[in-house]
Amino acid sequence: MPEHVDIRVSPSLDPEIFKVEGYSDDTRMYVDSVVNAFNDAYVTVGKVHSARELWAQNPSVTPENATRIVGHEADKQKNRVLNRLALAERDLRANIRHAESQLTEPLTEQAGRGTLNTEVRDHAKRLDRPAREAFMREAFERGDGLTLEAVLGAPHYLSGFTKTDHDHFIRRYHERRNPQLVQRLDLMNRVLEKFERALPIVDSAFAKAVGATPSIVARLEQANEQAKAALNIQPTE
Repeated sequence: MPEHVDIRVSPSLDPEIFKVEGYSDDTRMYVDSVVNAFNDAYVTVGKVHSARELWAQNPSVTPENATRIVGHEADKQKNRVLNRLALAERDLRANIRHAESQLTEPLTEQAGRGTLNTEVRDHAKRLDRPAREAFMREAFERGDGLTLEAVLGAPHYLSGFTKTDHDHFIRRYHERRNPQLVQRLDLMNRVLEKFERALPIVDSAFAKAVGATPSIVARLEQANEQAKAALNIQPTE
């Protein structure tokens, strides 16, 4: 992490802001690719600021040439940082999808209960929707795994549920059984939200560090190449 706060760099890139509620030694492995990538962005932008300040004091170059030199190097560093951020985002989204799949994974009906599973589902099916939902809420409150697994371990229509309601209760079942997974998913979603807000700032942060937009740097680079080409003097015949 940065050794100190660099007031020249946007606080939106500070990696510390990604250490949101739920971030700990036990969960950091799921989001540290993002934290470390933004640490790289934060430190790199600060170094571009420092480079610009040094080149501005160099009497051997004009201010425009200093901007061109710093901008050329900054563009390479920006592309490197953006590639790292893209990989971090890819990994974070993959981890979120995996956690979501675990919370929505269909249950398997418990065998060895004879006709009990069928009887539980038939009972649920005879209820109207409000009573059926109350039946399930009470089962959750009691921790009645037998009832929950009988209903949720079979297709939704066997118990009279819509697929949406059935999926809702399956997710709730998994959430109650694996609260650590829920906390991890919440952390990753919080970090992703901050990531999406911070990513567009990277371009402007580099431009501010250079002191010129990429288009201005490109024009300076073009002028420099044209001037160099003019020095390529060939002998006349």
